[in-house]
Amino acid sequence: MKRNIIMVLLFILVLGGALLAKENTILKVKVQTANVRSEPDASAPIIAQVTAGTLLEVAGKEGAWYEVTVNDKSGKAVTGYIHTTVVEVIGEDEEEAEVKPRAAVRREAPRARAAKEFAGGGVKLMGGMAMANLNISETIPPEAKKTSKMGFMGGLGFESGGMIAFEVDLLYSPGGAVFKAVDPAQKGKLAISGTGISLPIMLKVRFLPGTSPYILAGGEIGYILNQKVVVTANDGTTTEEDITDEINRLFYGLVFGGGVELKAGGMNLLLEARYRLGLSNLAKDPDPGQYVKATALMFLLGVKF
Repeated sequence: MKRNIIMVLLFILVLGGALLAKENTILKVKVQTANVRSEPDASAPIIAQVTAGTLLEVAGKEGAWYEVTVNDKSGKAVTGYIHTTVVEVIGEDEEEAEVKPRAAVRREAPRARAAKEFAGGGVKLMGGMAMANLNISETIPPEAKKTSKMGFMGGLGFESGGMIAFEVDLLYSPGGAVFKAVDPAQKGKLAISGTGISLPIMLKVRFLPGTSPYILAGGEIGYILNQKVVVTANDGTTTEEDITDEINRLFYGLVFGGGVELKAGGMNLLLEARYRLGLSNLAKDPDPGQYVKATALMFLLGVKF
């Protein structure tokens, strides 16, 4: 009796091992496209096609044909037969090595793409050119004209990130204007020039997620570091006067503009144009109706980390 029980247990173990081995038999398609037929016959109708690298679990075998379950064109699971010449048998370890990384990629790729959809916040380094000018109340004589004062500007900033972002910058920029004769034969001119630091605080709005154009607008407060007047005579001689103490050095105004952000590796490149509209009067103790206000058109190239 005991011997019979032992024999039955051995039979069960052997049968269970065979079934387990059968269940774990995995096929890998080794050709570009393989046909799955309705019967184990080369002339049977094709019910589905699978591409190279597809993993299939074996449900049975008839001669040179494996029985497998696949999805047809409509996505419905169907059972058919695939020939041994178009597949190769792989072990359980290989299956895990092949299947699990692919599943991980499919799960993580959407998150990675979603994370890149929005240009994130960060620290910005910026540099460029400014065309500074002055909005004045005085009437300019017809024989003279007022032009912009060109100069380098630069600084750094911080952006919170997202479709609607908060941005604050610290910038060094030029200021002033140039007054000269309309007649090119007249070489004389008067140039008002200076430099200052400013703190723009703006709201930045993107039109689309990720790399896209954006607009920004906000207020600005700044401090003039120096201001001078340089007079150039027709013979080329110049005289210079420092007027820093004769103006209101604290200024404020509005800033608005737009740009585009481009991804480059782990950084974002920025191309931007801004306009500064000064609201404060730089003239100290002005007469009624008299004013001098700073304006500037700025072009910036920046990188954000």
